Amino acid sequence: MKILMVRPQPAQQTIGLQHVMIVEPLELEVLGALRRAQDEVVIVDMILECQPLEYFLRLHRPDMICVTGYITNVATMGEYCLAAKAFNSRIHTVVGGVHCEVCPDDLDLPGIDFRVVRNPVTMFPQLLDHLDLGADAPTGVLASGQACIQTELPALDFIYATPDRSLVAGYRKHYFYIFHDKVALLKTSFGCPFNCNFCFCREITRGLYRQRPLAETLDELESLPQKEIYIVDDDFLADRRFLRAFLDGLKTRKIHKHYLIYGRADFIAENPDLLEQFRNQGLTTVIVGFESFFEEELAQYAKNSDVQTNRRAMDVLNRLDIDCFATIILNPDWCRQDFDRLEKELKDLQINFVNLQPLTPLPGTQMEVPKDTLLIAREDYPKWDLAHLSIQPTRLSVPDYYREILRLYNRVLFQPRVLVRFLLKYKPKMLWKMIQGTSRVSRQYREKIKEAESQLDFNTRQGG
Repeated sequence: MKILMVRPQPAQQTIGLQHVMIVEPLELEVLGALRRAQDEVVIVDMILECQPLEYFLRLHRPDMICVTGYITNVATMGEYCLAAKAFNSRIHTVVGGVHCEVCPDDLDLPGIDFRVVRNPVTMFPQLLDHLDLGADAPTGVLASGQACIQTELPALDFIYATPDRSLVAGYRKHYFYIFHDKVALLKTSFGCPFNCNFCFCREITRGLYRQRPLAETLDELESLPQKEIYIVDDDFLADRRFLRAFLDGLKTRKIHKHYLIYGRADFIAENPDLLEQFRNQGLTTVIVGFESFFEEELAQYAKNSDVQTNRRAMDVLNRLDIDCFATIILNPDWCRQDFDRLEKELKDLQINFVNLQPLTPLPGTQMEVPKDTLLIAREDYPKWDLAHLSIQPTRLSVPDYYREILRLYNRVLFQPRVLVRFLLKYKPKMLWKMIQGTSRVSRQYREKIKEAESQLDFNTRQGG
């Protein structure tokens, strides 16, 4: 079979991290590695392409098109499958990805033949045999119109395949994550052992946590020619024993890379010795989900941590000169003084790069809010991007809340001392990319402010 695998372009309404990072489509590289001897696979990264999908349909004339994405991509995934059917009604259309696995009904759309909702590494080859050879239909794949009955799905198997990175060789030079150029992705575990109620990641694995065999992970890492490695585990710093074994493996195999990882503040605060050892073996950056510097909010989010732990973690990272990319949840109950308090905290702790995320009750998570407080319709998928306001603020107007987000970004990211530090530490090309990317995000926020002001004026006139 000729298989066209597509990563969708973000919708125009999505306030996009793609402005400051574009990384390889790891899930498609894994699926591509599962092709049979008689199959031919082409990956098209629509984030980077200028041509419409129809161009690639004409160019490759596939028997199957596979599209993966997040909640923000749902509508686009459906549009791609409809376009494929319009081009050739006999093309098999298949969708997958993390949102499809947690909320499969969202993708039961016209034009979509199959939804991979469980164990894609196991199910994808079975689906190929089903379509090509008439083998039994895989139980982890739903056909169009088929209801998702959890008790009839197979158990999670946590099987992984080494990605076929050659399938994106033509795009490789364009992949980066903020200051990390030509970055390669590595996955060492599935899920997260913690239970934060806002987190979508843990829903993908139904709250379970599993690690890949260490030797297998090190084999893959050793094979990568890239110097910059982004370990995309939901929480790489979850197990002291695993991290120690990983670092021992790096030393034994003489693997020398630079690493960007996700990690919790409590692990960093409690394990400065391992962080120092990791720094000496290439760790440069940790993405830390601090979420909040207010105790009551950390309790509300079931973070199982506290503000003092967050501060201790930053002490460790600053002392070791490890960069921190901090993620912070912005509560809808905040007033301007709360934004000011956060600004002071970030500056006092020397947090130089931050991702501000308005509290977002993503569909499929444990977090629920009254429907009459939601600003985003359930089906308005492009706006569920963790950047739009999804809950009505209680103490600020919507345009003023967006103004506070933009003001805080500018005051943290564009401090002269911060820009000088980044210029001294990273290539000027990457600093320029960051400035360009954050400028695009700022422009999107300014557009949201104008849109919210217009809506507010309209509501005022209607009320009058």
